[in-house]
Amino acid sequence: MASFDHPLNRGPAALLLRRLAGSALAATAVLALSATGASAAITTFGSPLSQPATLDTTNNLAYVGTFTPVPPNPEAPNGLFHTQHWGADTAIWNSALAHGEAAAPAGGQAVQVRLEGCAQPAAKGPSPLTQMHFQDISPLPGGGARVNLTSQAFDIPVCGQNGAGGSTVSTYEPVNLCVNKGDYVDFNDEGGYVPFVYRAGVPYQVIAGSPGSSLNSFLRANGTNNGAVMSPTDKTANDGWSANPNEELMLQVVLGTGPDARYACPGGTKEKPATLRPAKIIGQTYHVSKSRTVRLGIYCRGPEPCQGEVTLGLPAQPSAFAHSHVELPGAHTSTVTLHVSPALVALIHKRHSVEALVNLTLGGTVVSQTVTMKVF
Repeated sequence: MASFDHPLNRGPAALLLRRLAGSALAATAVLALSATGASAAITTFGSPLSQPATLDTTNNLAYVGTFTPVPPNPEAPNGLFHTQHWGADTAIWNSALAHGEAAAPAGGQAVQVRLEGCAQPAAKGPSPLTQMHFQDISPLPGGGARVNLTSQAFDIPVCGQNGAGGSTVSTYEPVNLCVNKGDYVDFNDEGGYVPFVYRAGVPYQVIAGSPGSSLNSFLRANGTNNGAVMSPTDKTANDGWSANPNEELMLQVVLGTGPDARYACPGGTKEKPATLRPAKIIGQTYHVSKSRTVRLGIYCRGPEPCQGEVTLGLPAQPSAFAHSHVELPGAHTSTVTLHVSPALVALIHKRHSVEALVNLTLGGTVVSQTVTMKVF
């Protein structure tokens, strides 16, 4: 899902406060932002989105490209036509930022990605490809990166349509885009090559000049899929790796952690399914026979057998009335016969019934249930 942000959502907290400076709302904003930060479950990293995107993926990535001899013409007055690089799948990400954190400060879930910019259409020709993705990538020793996960497809707005431009911030909500601490989130396009129109791919205007920042790019047909290794030693004139100093990808990640990250992501607990106990004690009321035996029903969830110890007693004395070793088949309900102490029978006759505690210990797991004990 994507949406255009309200201008107040475009920058970091500091930008918001500057816009409120000089008004009575500034103090209120400080308190609100402090309260939000105190939860520590939601944070942001990446670009502060504090300036418009003025550079693009066609003209401003550091590839040598190809110079093709052609008859002199307005596009190539010196007789050399320059193609900046191949129009193929491209991943770009911030490796350092003059302001802000380029990498995830913690493990969690990228619950939102905010992207500033648009796809530049050609003056003459078909509309540009707008489909793109976001990816979680992990840095590798030596400066490379590996693609871990790719989001579902999204659409970037087209420059000049519906007021979209270099200052347009669009918000996207990836599904289950998990990130580890220290990972980057990249912008991943599909090139959008069209002969004679988008020769070096669609110019995605999502970059800004930023002294002190730097971004990396990797360009390769089918070379940015999940599991791909992007190495700085893999570089040609038209594709592979490129380091781009003093440039910033205008991308910001809203990171959910703990209760704001799905349980499938590192450290996430949101929507975590209940852990099923390995066994269940069946029934709430049990009767002691004249021979001082009680028959407990126990369901072993399986598939492995349940091996351990079962006790019957009181909370302070868990094995006061009975104790036995059990070995029960998996995915099956079994009857376990316990021989109880005379003390339990005497206590039942005195009170008519006794609330006792059954503990089933299976390895490091204890399954407990309170039951009512009576006599026949």
